[in-house]
Amino acid sequence: MGKKKKLLIWQIYPSYLVIALLSIAAVGWYSSGMFRDFHYSHTEGELRSAAYMAIDRLQTVAESEIDDICKSLGSSSGYRFTVVLPSGEVAGDSEKDPEIMDNHSNRPEVQQALNGYVSAKKRYSKTVEQEMLYVAVPFIKDDKNAGSVRASIPLAQIDESLGAMWQRLILVGVVIACIAAFATMLVARKISQPLDRIRMVAESFGQGNLQKELPVSDVVEIDVLADSMNKMANQLNERIHTITLQRDEQNALFSCMVEAVLAVDTEKRIIKLNRTAETLFQVDGPSSIGRNVAEVIRNADILNVIEKALETTDVVEGGISLNQSDRYLQAHGTVLHGEKESRIGALIVLNDITRLRKLEMMRRDFVANVSHELKTPITSIRGFVDTLIDSPVEDKEDQERFKEIISKQAARLQAIVDDLMILSNLEHETGKNGIEFQNGQIDDLLENAVNVCRDLAEAKNVSLAVVCDEGMQWEINMQLLEQAVVNLIDNAIKYSESATHVTIMAEQTPEETVIHVSDEGPGIAKEHLPRLFERFYRVDKSRSHKLGGTGLGLAIVKHIAIAHGGRVEVESQIGVGSRFSIYLPLVRR
Repeated sequence: MGKKKKLLIWQIYPSYLVIALLSIAAVGWYSSGMFRDFHYSHTEGELRSAAYMAIDRLQTVAESEIDDICKSLGSSSGYRFTVVLPSGEVAGDSEKDPEIMDNHSNRPEVQQALNGYVSAKKRYSKTVEQEMLYVAVPFIKDDKNAGSVRASIPLAQIDESLGAMWQRLILVGVVIACIAAFATMLVARKISQPLDRIRMVAESFGQGNLQKELPVSDVVEIDVLADSMNKMANQLNERIHTITLQRDEQNALFSCMVEAVLAVDTEKRIIKLNRTAETLFQVDGPSSIGRNVAEVIRNADILNVIEKALETTDVVEGGISLNQSDRYLQAHGTVLHGEKESRIGALIVLNDITRLRKLEMMRRDFVANVSHELKTPITSIRGFVDTLIDSPVEDKEDQERFKEIISKQAARLQAIVDDLMILSNLEHETGKNGIEFQNGQIDDLLENAVNVCRDLAEAKNVSLAVVCDEGMQWEINMQLLEQAVVNLIDNAIKYSESATHVTIMAEQTPEETVIHVSDEGPGIAKEHLPRLFERFYRVDKSRSHKLGGTGLGLAIVKHIAIAHGGRVEVESQIGVGSRFSIYLPLVRR
């Protein structure tokens, strides 16, 4: 566990306070010693003055009056006065009877005074039984040594005065200490507050608010620090602004890319993926960041491309199949470099080639189907022509039958070519928006289409019914839409049994017109519905050939619907029948 940290003020303040208190204590201790010495010195001076004053009084009195003078002086001054003769005998004392007092010749202060010196001593008095301060001075009378005069005061009295002085000194010390503590707090706060403001603004910088500026301080060092931090914040703000713009531009480009982009680190954790990749793999972008790509995208082909991209410096390419959605992707993988060309991961760009792949498959199927559809009538025509040329048929019936077959196959060939031309023209005109639209009567269009197919319907005993409001109008290309409806009615009649019904119905909303062609034929299995409008796609090839279709009728219907900006749909149920619907949205001019 680390050492507990404290605020700067609580690191400065106690130190300053201890220094201030120690200083006050040292000054108090030194001052108290000086006061004590001064008090003792002052008291000694007073005692000396009192002793000389007593000598002045004793100059004119007899020896028998000395004791009375001592008691009078002691009573008026509060000091104890003792007069000692040269023999050491006590001639007078302000507090005791001289006759019962011991000889004082052995008292140190008296000895020095009898020798002509002023002496001051602190010692215990057996007479009064307490510590005393004595000052003895020589008693000179008539130019002779008449003994010594001693003035004294109890040390307890001096200590009592010193105690009162100590009380006042302690009181003053406490007041000074409080003032020092307050002043120290002010000084500490003066130092810590600017730093605390710097800390709060620095925290604001850390939260991204770089607009704040540190206030100017009257402390040079702190002011320099604040100015440096303000400059740093301005520089950071400019750099962050630049980085943010670059990031937003990159994200905008990244998000708008049609290609799916996936970036991983060397541990195969996802660094970034764009919106297209999120949609393609059906994952949530923010929650995927930092996770292993194998947890988010469960596709062995993608993992294989990523592994190859991480292992080599060359561009890696590969095909990816998303079986769950029948989509095909083309992957391009390259290594990501960081500082000093260090490898930090791989970038995978995925192009959705599903449509291209399907178009390629459709192209191959179309070429194969066209070749097959054209080959059959051409082979038949050529075979019968060769027969007629190489081996003339004398039987008129056989000749007529051969000619009829050749004529039918030629007509079939012509029908295929005509339908291919129609499809080509539709694609060409749709691509350059060359189809003209005008306000046309839907009911008239449906009646015209029915009239075209009426002979075929009567030949198969199939009844045709039109359900359309009179006067229904829409923005259409009359000729193309009539051909689409004819194709649907023609198919419905061909695949319907005798004595069944084909219904042609139109319904309209403010935004859309829908034309339905319903039959009561055998129906179409669900697996055939998605490809039903492809060129040359046949549900039952043998029956289609027997019925004489080119395999392009429904493809033509689809392209006519697309040319109108709409679509074609089919609903079918085996044994019940089918319904083909052309949806025509409102033409936006």
